[in-house]
Amino acid sequence: MARPEHYKTILSEFEDRDLPVVALVGRPNVGKSTLFNRLTRSRRAIIDPKPGMTRDRLYGSVDGPEGRFRLVDTGGIESDPDRIASMIKDQTDSAIREAKLVVFMTDGRAGLLASDEAIAAALRSLAKPIIIFVNKVDGGEDHIVDTDVFGLGFDDVMFGSAEHNLGIEALLDKLGSKLAGNWRAPRAIKEEPVRKLAIIGRPNAGKSSIVNQLLGEDRVMVSEIAGTTRDPIDSFLRYQNETYCLIDTAGIRRKGRIEGSQESLSVMMASRQVSQADVIVVVVDATEPVASQDAAIAGIANDAYKPVIIAVNKWDLVDEKDSDTPRLYEDRIRRKLKFLEKTPFVFISAKTGQRVTRLLDMSKEIQERALTRVTTGVLNRFVTELDTTKSIPPYKGKRIKVYYMAQVAVNPPTFVATTNAHKGLHFSQQRYFLNRIRDQFDLHGVPIRLVLKPKSKKQKDL
Repeated sequence: MARPEHYKTILSEFEDRDLPVVALVGRPNVGKSTLFNRLTRSRRAIIDPKPGMTRDRLYGSVDGPEGRFRLVDTGGIESDPDRIASMIKDQTDSAIREAKLVVFMTDGRAGLLASDEAIAAALRSLAKPIIIFVNKVDGGEDHIVDTDVFGLGFDDVMFGSAEHNLGIEALLDKLGSKLAGNWRAPRAIKEEPVRKLAIIGRPNAGKSSIVNQLLGEDRVMVSEIAGTTRDPIDSFLRYQNETYCLIDTAGIRRKGRIEGSQESLSVMMASRQVSQADVIVVVVDATEPVASQDAAIAGIANDAYKPVIIAVNKWDLVDEKDSDTPRLYEDRIRRKLKFLEKTPFVFISAKTGQRVTRLLDMSKEIQERALTRVTTGVLNRFVTELDTTKSIPPYKGKRIKVYYMAQVAVNPPTFVATTNAHKGLHFSQQRYFLNRIRDQFDLHGVPIRLVLKPKSKKQKDL
């Protein structure tokens, strides 16, 4: 199987899971995500001047002075949490428990707040090394340092600016000295494929619950409050001796509802992750009517030319099911998603685990189909049959003839067909042609690129 371009990055992160963990903690908007991006040399964490953008744990790898460690970005801790903030705190607590070292960040411009002191009090009870990093200290020699930070009771206090790369090297040196004896060299990259699944859908369709069910842990936050997930979260698992990367993306809403909001950044990141995925799982809520937004979301997957699986979630909540119920649901959804009419369906329950692992089995099958290569001889026998027994329907009385075909690429399978249609095919004719190719070569659920070439430039328009 061909390796995806992002293979090395994914696999190195998966293999780095046994490295020492450093957790970034602090109240909202002190710059944790900026420091995370700076140290990991990435743009994986969403940065926004409004507080509360990071909600789930986000992991990355950092090359330090003595080796490599894993860095985890956490959501801001509120001293008086509401429900979402409480869930963020739970994720942060999980990160702290697995960490060898904690970097407690404060805001050098705003000074210490009551929530900083509450966090410091909680950290003092831990039997772990703590480093305070006072961020946003970028005003030069005239910048006034809030000395109250020294009264928090920690020996290691450092100053700098993640945004302007000030004090970062000194912080890395300090991390190196604190992690002495815990460094581990990253394991060598193994030659094995990694399947990357992007899980997309409307808010509250159950995307995070699917990821958690597959992982067997509360890796990402789950709630019935729409928009809980913001950062695209990469999670890795081994299933039947293969490595999978699951991306839980932010719920995608109509553009008018998110324009100018923090969620608009999340949707942008989700769209980027879709383009990097090998297989896309579109999650539909079985308890809600299929809406135009579901079609728009499926359109994002279709436009990316990636294999697609439709996962109808919350199947356990559908009452009075019988043997015809799945077919009726599938027909109803396909009427809304006509451009994905050959896409495979699976009816699941993230809550109970019903058929959830089928997503992994199906992703393997569908990705392998996307790597199908058909020889020119076989294609031209197909063309002969198409011309004689199952020809493309005429349009406005004009008969379409395909002279020959060749496959020029895989993933997605790309076919070049020479025809007598100088202006190309009508939409209905092209759909018929693509479906005949899918049926003939078992490419159901796989997007196909079809390039049409006229036999002669001098040919009259049809």
